[in-house]
This record gives sequence, structure tokens and C-alpha cells, in this order.
Amino acid sequence: MNKIKALLKKYNDIPVAAKAAIWFVFASTLQRGIAVITTPIFSRLMTPEQYGQYNVYNSWLNIFTILTTLRLNWEAFNKGMSKYKDDRDGYTSTMQTITFVITGVLFLIYLLFRERVNALTELPTFIMVAMFAELFVMPAVDFWSLRKRYEYQYRPVVLRTVIFTILNAAIGIAAVWLSDEKGYARILSCTLVNFCFGVMLFVYNRRKGKIWFRMEYAVFAISFVLPLVLHYFSQYVLDQFDRIMIQKMVGLSAAGVYGVAYNAGMLLKILTSSIRNALIPWQYDRLEKRKFRELDDVLFLVFLLVAVCMLLFTAFAPELMMILADEAYLEATYVIPPVTMGLFFCFMYTVIANVEFFYDQTKYTIFVSMSGAVLNIVLNYFGIKYFGYIAAAYTTLFCYIYFAVVHYIYMSICVRKAIGVRRVFDFRRISLLSAGFLVIGIAMILLYNHSIFRYTVIVAACVLLYLNRKRFTETISQVRSVKRGKRESEPVTDEPDAAEAYRETEETSGAPE
Repeated sequence: MNKIKALLKKYNDIPVAAKAAIWFVFASTLQRGIAVITTPIFSRLMTPEQYGQYNVYNSWLNIFTILTTLRLNWEAFNKGMSKYKDDRDGYTSTMQTITFVITGVLFLIYLLFRERVNALTELPTFIMVAMFAELFVMPAVDFWSLRKRYEYQYRPVVLRTVIFTILNAAIGIAAVWLSDEKGYARILSCTLVNFCFGVMLFVYNRRKGKIWFRMEYAVFAISFVLPLVLHYFSQYVLDQFDRIMIQKMVGLSAAGVYGVAYNAGMLLKILTSSIRNALIPWQYDRLEKRKFRELDDVLFLVFLLVAVCMLLFTAFAPELMMILADEAYLEATYVIPPVTMGLFFCFMYTVIANVEFFYDQTKYTIFVSMSGAVLNIVLNYFGIKYFGYIAAAYTTLFCYIYFAVVHYIYMSICVRKAIGVRRVFDFRRISLLSAGFLVIGIAMILLYNHSIFRYTVIVAACVLLYLNRKRFTETISQVRSVKRGKRESEPVTDEPDAAEAYRETEETSGAPE
């Protein structure tokens, strides 16, 4: 009892920013966790083709979301919360109006060319109309959530997230169970929940804002996001376009099988996202104090920890797929290793890119993103055509490696230009770690039919973690000490956690983090 009281006292004494961060991580983990838990249910109720319908729908939904929102519900909104802090309600209402009008224009265009659009997406009119119904109101949920996050009002966000996630899963399971068209039932169940939440918060934001539109806010936000739209599209291409290409080149069934395996591989995104968020204040603190040797040593240890966790996860891929799906999906076990290895390099390049952000050197980021997207499309086309849909996972892995290398080169140039330092990270040992990680990861695939050898590697990895436990604990303590010192006035920012976040675990990767 005394321990509980002591913990409660300790919790009550921490700053509100820290409490908000804890609860937002909890909400995000719960969201992703329930999505993962329900995957075995949906994969057993739905055929690969029906699951493919749902995966492909979400891929097209993300394309239309970029078009209808211009991603005003990301960085531009957080910037506006700071710039127009005396009229945040008016800014929120203006952003909501802009996205509503853009969606209305695109919906009219769709109605004029619906036969061509339906042929392109391979989705019927009633599904496309449901998609637009969701697109009209869902930005309101994102604006509301980000506003609450910015002001550390975590209770309503967490409550909404819990209710939303449970309803989405429960109604989805019921709809799929009762319907013969299970793919469309899953789509419409998500759309229904999203639409209901969206309408309520759309009305709420509008009443709080009191105005529909203010030109100053619109000019600021649109001028901020327009240079980034191609960057957002490029990130999307790398993250999800493979499912659309598999749909077109192989079929819906292959897209469904690929999607289930991709979801399994993305489980570790929860780990990498949490580590990344914890590292940022510590990393910036060390960069500000120019403690580059300490930064390099600690981050190398973090890379090693993440690599070992990824290899352990890869080693259990056959067992994991047996849990997540039935025999119809087992072929996609071989998608998990490249997806997981890709996550490692995605994590690595985002940590490296943080150095670019610290020194405000981001003007070439869009070119890196676009080149990676083009490379991914080209490699996907030839890979899927000649080697099958599993090749799409390997092309994504290759593109993340490309991002890591290019960002390292660009980061080195930025640091040399900004402060005259030749390097921040030891390229040689990072390269050796990456090469070893790739070799072991690929070797693990060859051991899937040799369980004894595979389990031997697993035991060896666990021993490595155990022997280095003190170093890992010390690293965590260092990072936490800086994180606790973070200014309470610093906003908690994150990506929107509405329908997009729930579905992310079910069929995506993460955008570069």
C-alpha cells in the first residue's frame, strides 16, 4: 500500500508535459496493440482477397487524404498553434474549412469522372462515396487531437482514443462476422465509426472557433505546406504504394497476404517510435553542448539494441505468422524479415536526420524523399514483375538503406558547414553493424526450416542482451535525465492519432519518423 502511495505521489509531482507524454504513449500503444490483437481474428474471418480489399482501400484513402488535407493537420497546425496562440479556436476552424472545401471540390471531380476513378482504384461507387464522407469530417478529429496535445490536455484525447479503438475493433469484427462481403464490411465499419466521431468534433470545432474562415490563417498555412506536399507524397509512396502495385500487377489476394505479413513486421514500430521520441531531447542537448563523442557512443549502443531486437523478432517470424493468420497467409512469412530490417534502417536515418533538423538544414530533404520514392516505384515494378510480390518488401528495405546512406552524407555536409566538425557519428562502426545486421537477418531466413539452429541464434542474441544489460540501463538513465529536464512549456507533438493511426498498424509502415 505504501509503495502505491509513493508511486502516486511521484506521478503527481512530475510536470504536466511529462504526464501528457506518458499518457499519449499509452494511448498510441493501446491503439496499435488492439489492432495487432484483432489481426488474427480478421485474417481468419476474411479470405486473402477480402483482406486485400481492405488493405488496398486504406492505401487509396491515404492518397486522397494527402490531396484533401494537404497535410494541414500535421506540422502546419502545430506551427499555427504557436503563431496564433491568441486565437487558436479561429485557426482551427479555418483549417477545418479549408480541408472541407478541398474535399468538396475533389468529390465533385470524382462524381464527374467516377467511372475512370473506380476503374483505377478497383473500388465501387458506394465505397468511394463512403471514403469521401470520411474525408469530409476526419480532419476535424486530427485538429481537435493536436490542439489537446499541444495544450497537454491528455485526458480527453486518451478517452477518445480508447473509445474509438474499442468501437472500431468491435463493430468491425461484428460486421465481418455477419456479412458475406467481408472486405467491404470491414471498410464500412471503419468508415462509420470515423464518420460519427468526425461529425461530432467538426461541430465542436466550428462552435468554438465562431468563424468559418480567416484569410491570414489560410495564407500562412497553405504557404507553409505547399513546398512539403511532394515530400508527403514521396513518403507515402515509400510506405504504402507497394500494396497498390501488388494489387495491379498480381491481384487482391496477394495484396491481402502481403498486408498481413507487413502488419506483423510493423509491430516493432511501437518500439522504434518510443525510442525515437525519448531520444530527441537528449540528442538535441548533446548537440547543443557539442558532446559528439558521447552522442556517438550512446547512439551506437541504441542502434545495437534495436538491431538485436529486430533480429529476435525476425527469428520468430514463422511462429508469429501461425498466430496471426491461417495457412492461406503463411507464404508471406518471408515478407517479415525485409520489413523488419527496413524498420531498423528507417530508425537509423531518422536519428541521423535529427542532426539536420537541429542545425535547420532541411532544404534538400524533399529531393531525398522524391528520389527515394522514384527509386521505390522502379524497383517495385521490376521486382514484382520478375520475382513476385515478396520482392516489394526487399525493394522497400533497399530504399531505407538508401535513405540512411544519403542522410548520413547530407548530415555530414551540414555539420561541417554549420560548425566545422568533420563528423558526428563513426561511419565505420555503423557500417559494420549494418552489414552484420543484414547478413544475420538474411541468414535467419535460411534457418526457418531448421529450428534448432534458429533457436541457437535466438539464445545467443538473448545472452548478448543480458551481458550488456548494465550498459543499456546506463544509456536509458542518461536519456531520461535529460528528458526530465525538458522545458515544461515545450509542446508535445506527434502525428494525428485518429483513424489513420489505428489503421497504420494494420496495413502500413511508418512514415519516416
